[in-house]
Amino acid sequence: MKNITIKCYDSLKDLTDYFCNQRTCCEYLAMKRWGGKPRCPYCGCETVYRRKDGRYACGDCSKSFSVLVGTIFQNTKLPLLTWFKAIYLVCNTRQGISSCQLSLLLGVTQKTAWYLLHKIRILLKDKNDDYQDIVSGSIEWRLSRKGRLFQMRVAKCPHQMHPEVLKFVKPGSRIVYDEIICYQSLSESELSIYNVEDPYPLGFKKGTNDSRRVVDAFWSQLKRMVMGIHHFISASHFHRYIYEALFRRVTRLMSAGRRFELFFEKIEQVVPYKLVSP
Repeated sequence: MKNITIKCYDSLKDLTDYFCNQRTCCEYLAMKRWGGKPRCPYCGCETVYRRKDGRYACGDCSKSFSVLVGTIFQNTKLPLLTWFKAIYLVCNTRQGISSCQLSLLLGVTQKTAWYLLHKIRILLKDKNDDYQDIVSGSIEWRLSRKGRLFQMRVAKCPHQMHPEVLKFVKPGSRIVYDEIICYQSLSESELSIYNVEDPYPLGFKKGTNDSRRVVDAFWSQLKRMVMGIHHFISASHFHRYIYEALFRRVTRLMSAGRRFELFFEKIEQVVPYKLVSP
């Protein structure tokens, strides 16, 4: 297997010019996945033989497989170039891309583009991110849902905040909140259960360069992505948009080509159809 390298693909044109056929895409995928030493995805054996038809045969379990087996591309009916272009666009568009726009650029149906986007978003999740339904420790609580109208409604009915806190926060956690009145009501009624802190604890004063600015910058970018590109996000899929926004935030200083390469470090994960079904 020859070593596939790309000097520069910091534009979509460079990407499509280089990956001009399925064979080039498969060779690049094999290089990024195995580093020149193929191994069986079924038993992990490294005694693998290349067949004339481009597939591989394991010397231990004797199973036949392609470079797509055991990856996000397994059982796909789309050309790899279509996948590569979708990955490139998702990783490098500033505010994201909608399924309608992606379908026009790739020449596929909107439904196909929707599934492509969600499968890609699943792999954008940070491997160190262990999401839990109930969080504990130190939590900074912000009101963002439905914007100012929701904040005004909660402020008039402070008891609406309590079920949300009980739903997501473990009792005994340290809650950091802002100056909205509903939080003050929470501290009065739930003081025996939650250790509620003041709006600006030690080391987090107004105007300082602290984690609050990082959080605000991320959420403002996420809101622009939702309102400007997607307009509506289902609650059941919302966490995947968070993965995409976090990936874009973490890799903001990288080049477009480096972001594309970074995605291929996570491809050894099969994403079944049922996992992304609406």
